[in-house]
Amino acid sequence: MKWLVSLLSLVLIILTLIPVTHAENDAVHDNRTSMVQQTEKFNDLMDLPKDIKDKFDTLMRENVFDGVSDHTFGLNEKMNRAQFAKVAAIIFALPIPTTVAQSSFTDVHADDPANGYAVPYIEALRLAGLTNGVDADGKLYNPAGQVTRQELAAFLIRGLKWQVTGITPTPDSTVDDWAKSYVTLAIQNKLMTNVAVGSFGGKAPSTRKTLALASFEARLAFQSHASPVLGSPSITQSLPPGITVLPTKIELDESVKLSVGDRYYDADGNISLLGQLPVIGLKVTGPDNYEFTLSQIETLYRCGYLDISASGGLALDNPVIGQSYVGLGKIVIKEVKSEDDVSITASLTHVGDATASQTYKVTPMRIPTSIEVNTKDMVVLAENEQPQGFAFTIKDQYGKAFNAASALDSTPYMIEYKLERVSGGPSLQSAGGIFESPWDEASSAESDKRILTWQMPVDKSGDLNKFIFKPNQQAVSPEGSHYTITAAVINKNTAELITSVAANLEIYNWKDYDPLMKYELDMLDDHFAAGKYLFERKVIGSADDVATMNTKYDYYGKEINIIASDDKNRRIDITKVRKDAKGKSISLIQEVSADTKDAILAASSVNTSGIPVYKAYGIQPTELLNVNVTFYTPSGLKTLTKQQVTVDYGEPIAKAVALKNTTLQFNLNTVYTILKADGKSEQIKGSDYLESNPYVWEFLKFSDNNGQSVKTESGFFKYFIQATDQFGYKYQNTSDGYVTDFVDNLDRLKVQVTIDTDNKFPPKWSVGDEALKDKIWIDDQFRLHYEPAARKSDGSMDYSKKNLQSFSIELITPSMQRAWCNVTLGY
Repeated sequence: MKWLVSLLSLVLIILTLIPVTHAENDAVHDNRTSMVQQTEKFNDLMDLPKDIKDKFDTLMRENVFDGVSDHTFGLNEKMNRAQFAKVAAIIFALPIPTTVAQSSFTDVHADDPANGYAVPYIEALRLAGLTNGVDADGKLYNPAGQVTRQELAAFLIRGLKWQVTGITPTPDSTVDDWAKSYVTLAIQNKLMTNVAVGSFGGKAPSTRKTLALASFEARLAFQSHASPVLGSPSITQSLPPGITVLPTKIELDESVKLSVGDRYYDADGNISLLGQLPVIGLKVTGPDNYEFTLSQIETLYRCGYLDISASGGLALDNPVIGQSYVGLGKIVIKEVKSEDDVSITASLTHVGDATASQTYKVTPMRIPTSIEVNTKDMVVLAENEQPQGFAFTIKDQYGKAFNAASALDSTPYMIEYKLERVSGGPSLQSAGGIFESPWDEASSAESDKRILTWQMPVDKSGDLNKFIFKPNQQAVSPEGSHYTITAAVINKNTAELITSVAANLEIYNWKDYDPLMKYELDMLDDHFAAGKYLFERKVIGSADDVATMNTKYDYYGKEINIIASDDKNRRIDITKVRKDAKGKSISLIQEVSADTKDAILAASSVNTSGIPVYKAYGIQPTELLNVNVTFYTPSGLKTLTKQQVTVDYGEPIAKAVALKNTTLQFNLNTVYTILKADGKSEQIKGSDYLESNPYVWEFLKFSDNNGQSVKTESGFFKYFIQATDQFGYKYQNTSDGYVTDFVDNLDRLKVQVTIDTDNKFPPKWSVGDEALKDKIWIDDQFRLHYEPAARKSDGSMDYSKKNLQSFSIELITPSMQRAWCNVTLGY
């Protein structure tokens, strides 16, 4: 019966909101069809419960709300005061002065592209006495300002003309004293709900979802002339900060594959970076399909809401739920000890039947069974100083990459590399990869050796499992030099060959091999009119100042390259073949010209890999021009044409953003050692480093060698934050010298860099005074500031008493595409 009553109530609500006609049944049917179409077209509304979707349908049908785009409603976007004015004016049926052209508030303007539409609605609120502005004189409305949850509650209660006199406010530290009665009345009458048991979250910004659901309930109360229900909301349970609802269901990842010997830590007790880490994912959900994040799952476990047990040959970690790095919010298995089937059971301690159990079949220990190479046939020109390489990948019997033997496996697997010169003279030298010591095949010690071998343990190859070489810049005979490169996995104790693979390498002089080579032009057909754009911004003197663009704004240039291959369709690297008089590598390209004047210009440059290239810069917007590229070959200059090239124009706006690493462990008490590229080292304590207010991307360098106190500067990633605009241009800080330009780029791209500390304080945080929480923020120069609330007797910051556990550095594009790095803050 309960469902039938609910259904009838919903029908009655709908009937009160639609016009009465001579064919009521048809009207109801037509409106219901329209309502379904409204929610179904928004991707972020499709999975909402049906009763919630019905409320959104009603609001959109009555033009109270619409989406932020054709397919996005914007559930979690923050609501501003202009948006609220429109909603409030409609739901409370206020007289709207549609002809008003000028607002009574000095900061509300009809020509404001973002909020100008709201002028008549804001005036309607003022005339109805629902707002007097935000300042003492009543001259400012602040249309772009956010509306907090407690302000929304107050607006709704005032709009309904409900009196708060005599209301006994419910104690809630998240609500200011002036708003407590409004919030209490809003909760009692189900206009709004708490974000957690006993917590309203009064100072948090309201979202569009909160506004929509609250306005739906307020509109029903207004239309029915309802009187407020008075009562005292009960507080039945206190949830940890960061947990907004009680979990009701738990699931285990069924797809995990476990083998004997899998382990989470290496022999030194550090999180192992080799092999497959044994972790099992959890999915914890609550009412209305609410899904808990990894951080929230970890909080639930620490606060006693989760119980995890295992049977069989598993050693679970302590704590079982990981707190950081790859195990965050997942069940961490310290080691798989036997081949028997194992079971994992996860339960919610406060819900009797919320239990998930899963049995996993443990497969035999992983062993190396095969080895693969990225290419089995390579041709290299003797003049090319660009490093080349063969990448070898060892795989286990399950087809997964094999990087290290298990702690339970005593077999000392080794990988043996062999370079055999089949014909021709010595032509190679080392260029990194597996080679810890440099060598040159033509040196006096090696020149008479036709076979060279190197051997190393499998677990030490890691990312260095590449046989990287380059020609030694000496000419070879016209027939070339020919090599075979073999990689074999062996058992060192028994010398047993387990698996091997071989690749062929040929070295030729360019002039001898040129007759067999064909050349292609690699150039994009769409370019950005950077010249016009930068000139209009007055950062270059003229639109065709390609020299300045190539020096200061090289990210606007698109590379032009020449691709070479031979008669067997083998790609040949010619990026560093041609040299100038001083022996420095230069681009093969001699000239770039367009058949349309002032459309495109080019200049020689060097890309981020240090390879000489030519870069093309759009000057003025043009459609369908042809570009001729002339380049050098030993047999003479050649010219190739790129047809139907377009130069586009517009304001660069970030389309996508990315952070190189998504997790970072940073310890305030650790003294980090930075090994400089010049051989020197620098030491700095974590807390001192943060006190220097580093740029965000400088701070993110610590994600390299994550969790280790020794950082190698030469190993730092070349970029830490990257943005891509609608033209496909990537903006990144490649060195300290580009930091200033990068800040400017973020400003142009309209990328926001923010700090998120929601739910990042201790689970049992109970201090009501926000001033006692640690503070962390990013200033307008994108510098990081951190201040623990605790102070020493001399007034300096006491990092040992920090209460901020973690935070997230978040990048946000204008279209709300996001990327973030989760930082665990230790001491």
